[in-house]
Amino acid sequence: MLDQLGNGLLLGIIISVASVALSLLYGVTRIVNFAHGEIIALGAIATLFFSSPLDYRVLFLEKFSPLGLNFAISCFLAILVCGLFGGLLEVFLFRPLRKNDVGNIAVLVVTIGLSILVRHLYLLFATGRVQNFPLELQRRQTYLFFDMTPRNFNVLIAGIIVMIIVGLLLTYTRLGKAMRAVRDSEELSSVSGINSDNIILLTWVASSMLAGLAGIFQATINDVRWNMGFLILLLIFAGTVLGGIGTSFGAMVGGFMIGILVQVSVGLPFMEGHAEAKNAVALAVMILILLFRPQGIFGQKERIS
Repeated sequence: MLDQLGNGLLLGIIISVASVALSLLYGVTRIVNFAHGEIIALGAIATLFFSSPLDYRVLFLEKFSPLGLNFAISCFLAILVCGLFGGLLEVFLFRPLRKNDVGNIAVLVVTIGLSILVRHLYLLFATGRVQNFPLELQRRQTYLFFDMTPRNFNVLIAGIIVMIIVGLLLTYTRLGKAMRAVRDSEELSSVSGINSDNIILLTWVASSMLAGLAGIFQATINDVRWNMGFLILLLIFAGTVLGGIGTSFGAMVGGFMIGILVQVSVGLPFMEGHAEAKNAVALAVMILILLFRPQGIFGQKERIS
């Protein structure tokens, strides 16, 4: 059970980082981004491209030669690529839709179509084979009763530090306060001198960078797949909704809870031989909690007048 709890912490940090990114974007823009999983995958695929040896030809066929850069530098560049991708989506796709007063349902459909398009572009250029980062194998060690590799333990600590930094930035910086102002009312924030378009652009960039980081964490612990973001997208939505959609701190807690529930449920007696149903257990618990608290753990009820 301790092994499953350790795996749950690792899955939880991935879902937590990705859920914060999704919740941050929804809180400011009110966009439910179904292409979020593809931004997660972009972080891992870009890192693999930057860090793979120069003679590596499997992932990107013969069209592109990997750069063979240092792994840490590759991660940094991949996160920047994800931020740039998110900014381009806002400027060339979602801002025009917003200016034309396109409804939320139509925007939702656009994000679904974008998800399908980008995911299959990955399949076209990055092949369907499972890949791994060019990192050395490590032996599992014991950390606070949990067995995991040093690299995985570093991912866990890094994820926690990132969550703390994001929380402090959103709470105490002018940018965080401006994001909350735009979330509460775009019109009133514009009247008070806040450029809502710039804040929304920065939110897209920040959300996409966090999603890319979550993809790097996921690929470091597991592997790189063209549909890796889509495979955990449902769990990310579950963590976001459980914690309270639009609340970053709620998404942190909700993501951790979903990750732990998914892995710990594998050790339950009735799950023996049915490990593939582990996601269903976590989602069932989420449904039960939302029956008693529909707004999520940290969410607030909205008054309709």
